[in-house]
Order: sequence, then C-alpha cells, then structure tokens
Amino acid sequence: HIPRWGCGLNAKEAAMETLSKLSLQGGDTCTFFMLEAKFVRTFRGKSLPFFQELRDKFTAKEPLVEVALDYADVVKGTHIETTLAVSHRWMQPDDPDPDGEQLKALQGFLNSPDGQKIERVWIDSACMPQDLPTGSRSAEDAAAFKRM
Repeated sequence: HIPRWGCGLNAKEAAMETLSKLSLQGGDTCTFFMLEAKFVRTFRGKSLPFFQELRDKFTAKEPLVEVALDYADVVKGTHIETTLAVSHRWMQPDDPDPDGEQLKALQGFLNSPDGQKIERVWIDSACMPQDLPTGSRSAEDAAAFKRM
C-alpha cells in the first residue's frame, strides 16, 4: 500500500510536484566554490592547496568556479553526472592529505572512464575558506564559510 498525499498523489508524485514548483519559482539556492575537474585531473602538486591559496594564487577563471545550486535540482539529481562532492577524513588536524594519497585516489577516479563526465569537484579544504593557521580566516571568509 502506497500512502496518498492529498489530491490523490503518492509521496513521490507529491515531492516531484513540489520540486517542479520550486524550480519554476527559482527555489532556494546556495552558492558554492568548486574546482574545475580538469584542474584536479592534471594537478601535479603533492596535495591540493587550501581554498585561500587557490583563490589568491591562480587566475579568476581557474581553478575555482562559483556555482549556484538550486535545491530542487539537487534533489532531482540534475548535477549527478557532472559534479563530484568528496567527503573524506582529514589525516591530520591541519592537513587533510599530508602524503597525497587522497589526491592520487581522486585523480585516479577523475581520469577513469567513469570520471570523465565530471566537470566540477567540491572538496572541503580546497572549496571552503579554511582557518589554518587558527585565527587566520578573515571576517569575509568566515561569513562565506557559514553560508556554505
């Protein structure tokens, strides 16, 4: 038995109807910084730099891009083929990947046939303003961190 959700809709139909309305109305969006997958695929350093270094060292168009994601599109899986969000353990409190093993694994996937469709990568240390060393994050970066 499938529960009905008003107007004769089951839960999935009701959710899709709500998502459609959100899309038409512009829905709730959140802006994130993401890395261009091409940059990650070809990066030759030992591990990915922190956000502030990427922002300050590279040109405006590379490697960070600002992306506004619509909640409804995320729930519908609109970006599932092109956007990779990485969740990982920081190996040390001040360095997520001191030996570069996580970067090697990420590059291995991105360069594989399954990873070729990926256009953007979100990984916390490179895509969100970090507070390392402690107390170094600016007020503007701290506000951006909270929004993300």
